[in-house]
Amino acid sequence: MKIAQTLFVLVCLFSAPHLHAADTAGAEESPHAEAIRLVMQHRADEVRKMDEADQWWHDTEERTWSAKRPFGPGVVDSTHLFIVTYAIDGHIVGTWRVDTRTGEVAGPAESISAE
Repeated sequence: MKIAQTLFVLVCLFSAPHLHAADTAGAEESPHAEAIRLVMQHRADEVRKMDEADQWWHDTEERTWSAKRPFGPGVVDSTHLFIVTYAIDGHIVGTWRVDTRTGEVAGPAESISAE
């Protein structure tokens, strides 16, 4: 009986990732996650420079990403506007403005085109 239980557990463990992938296929990405993804895609070189690449395989410092809208809804439509920050060990090392509608990512000294 123990062998059957062990086999069942192993089958469940190896099948679970595939089942989850099937469940989330076609799931809509959150707008906050999209903003972070755009920074990671368009600004990978900047992020790599902010992070000490020679140490990132072995250090234990926490990396956190955050995304928030710069202001609430009102006169200006903020639906697709985000401020994305990247912090290492609690210290913000990068900030970008993101427009998820156009896919634009702007650093501190750059601007995003207004529609």
